[in-house]
Amino acid sequence: MNRLLKIAQVFIFTVLILLIGVFIWQFFDAYAQLLFIPLGILSVYYLLIYLFAKLLQQNQSKIWFYIGVVFMIIPLLAFSLAYKPMLEFSYNILQIFN
Repeated sequence: MNRLLKIAQVFIFTVLILLIGVFIWQFFDAYAQLLFIPLGILSVYYLLIYLFAKLLQQNQSKIWFYIGVVFMIIPLLAFSLAYKPMLEFSYNILQIFN
């Protein structure tokens, strides 16, 4: 298995562990539900990256590895730099459903 698949699996596993942690945390703090939407988006995104890496498993060039790593880091940077608008968006979505 190539390195990009291993890295994508680690990211997916980490997001799933965070989702389980947020699910438990929501029983103690109601605002923890705000993290479900960003983590859900990240889990779908990393799943698509994993499937793309699995598709390119036979083509193991270094450029695809670096492109994959960059595409894995970009959403982490985006969510970390824009956490307040993302939490406000999640709050608005939760208000629509309540």
